[in-house]
Amino acid sequence: MSGIFGVYYFDGQSAKPEVLQQMSDTLAHRGSDGSDIWYQDNLGLGHRLLWTTPESLLEKQPLADDYGNCVITADARIDNRDELISRLDLKGLDAGKLTDVEIILEAYHKWGEKCPQELLGDFAFVIWDGRKQQLFCARDHFGIKPFCYYHQPNRAFYFCF
Repeated sequence: MSGIFGVYYFDGQSAKPEVLQQMSDTLAHRGSDGSDIWYQDNLGLGHRLLWTTPESLLEKQPLADDYGNCVITADARIDNRDELISRLDLKGLDAGKLTDVEIILEAYHKWGEKCPQELLGDFAFVIWDGRKQQLFCARDHFGIKPFCYYHQPNRAFYFCF
C-alpha cells in the first residue's frame, strides 16, 4: 500500500518543498520503493511508492498529464483495467505499460468528478485540476483505502494516508 500526501493553502502561503519532504519522511513506512513531490504556488502533492502490481513497477507519481492541466497522486489497484482501456479508447497503447494512475487520470478527463463511479478496485486519489483551480479527492466505494484530511477554513487543506 503506497502513501499519498499534500497540502493546499487558501491563504496565499506557498507550498514549501521542505514541508512536503517532512510529510514524505513521516510516511516512509507506506512506501519504500520510491518517493517524489510536486509543488506549484500554494499547492503540493507527494507520493510514497510501494510496488504491488506489475503495472506499479512503471509508476512515477505525482503524475502530470500530457496537457499540463492536471496532476494526480494515488494509491490504487484498478480491477476493471481492460474494460476501462476499451471505454477510454486507450486500446492503441500497450496495456502492460499503462499504469492504474494513468487510467484514473484518463477517466477523470472523460467523466470528471463522476469518474470514481466507473472504477472498480481499491483506490484513493487526489487530482489537481489546473483548469478549474480545483482539488478533487476520491476513494473507493467501500472505503478500503483510507483517506485522512484536515480542512482549516480560509487557511489550508491537508491530506495523507
